[in-house]
Amino acid sequence: MTAQKLLLTGGAGYIGGTVLAQLLKSSFPEIKSLSISALVRHQSQADVLAEKGVNSILFKNLDETTLLQQTAAEHDVVVHVVDGFHGASAEAFIRGLSERKERTGKPGIYIHTSGASNIASFPISKQYRGTRVFSDKEDILGYEKARNAEEPYANRSVDLLVAESGERLGVDTYSVSPPLVFGIGVGFFKALSAGQLPMLMHSALASGHSQYVGEGTGRWSHVHVQDLAALYEVILAKALIGEISRDRRIFFAETGRSSFLDVAQSIGKVGHELGVLESAEPASVSLEQIARQVFQGQVQWAEMVLASETLVSADLAREIGWKPVKTENDWEATFLHEFKLVIQATTQKDSK
Repeated sequence: MTAQKLLLTGGAGYIGGTVLAQLLKSSFPEIKSLSISALVRHQSQADVLAEKGVNSILFKNLDETTLLQQTAAEHDVVVHVVDGFHGASAEAFIRGLSERKERTGKPGIYIHTSGASNIASFPISKQYRGTRVFSDKEDILGYEKARNAEEPYANRSVDLLVAESGERLGVDTYSVSPPLVFGIGVGFFKALSAGQLPMLMHSALASGHSQYVGEGTGRWSHVHVQDLAALYEVILAKALIGEISRDRRIFFAETGRSSFLDVAQSIGKVGHELGVLESAEPASVSLEQIARQVFQGQVQWAEMVLASETLVSADLAREIGWKPVKTENDWEATFLHEFKLVIQATTQKDSK
């Protein structure tokens, strides 16, 4: 019997690379039997992945929707781990899987990467809906649809597009919505994220002190990148054997939560211990100031990423068998590990 074929995007990235490493070492028989291909941008990346038994397909960017659709049509599963804001690529993958289904009769599986910012509240700009923990056992798609009618947001719009396209074209679709992702990636290329913690560490190095916005009371749930990769693995395994209800389309991942003040204090403490910050004490800054420093003046993005409240509970993920192993000790330890990589990256950049 011919092995089922899986196509992965983001295999050279932080989350996608860690997902790829997780799939390659999986003990699930239905995953071990898969033939895995990856979309990559450079031949050097393809050469590395070839040594790991992964076939690579070169592409330029996600705007090549014809290529993406044709490539997806040659695979049974697509796991898309880059840019949840890019609706055209998501739709192209789903269309390709639908074409394959028409030829083979096999239902396609599409696993999308979204983000927990879809349910964020904004205490500083007063677009705040109160403290609330969202469970993935709720009708999150219904919530996103209602909220998007009032406050259009590209990431939510793509979630809805994925679900609606899958329903219309007969492809099983699932979205993973991570909160703050931390930890060192274990893929073959990128160990450090471009997310909130490294962002705040770079900002601390540039300004000379750790920073938080306003009172720093906004909180985000968090998850280690390796635990997150394990969730993709479980969703894939269960989807391949038909053990996920098709009305369950969105999965959260979390193992804890922290305020931005707590984060700033941890960054300040570690930065001071490493000798790169004069003081361990973090400083409060305005939303406008952090927007100028980090987001080219875009206040809305600054609040979304560094001052909002996003709390989730991965009840459905755990129900289907996800068992995260990282603890609060790993969360506390990540500040030192990630700050060292940020310093290293900054030093290398400055030396060029």
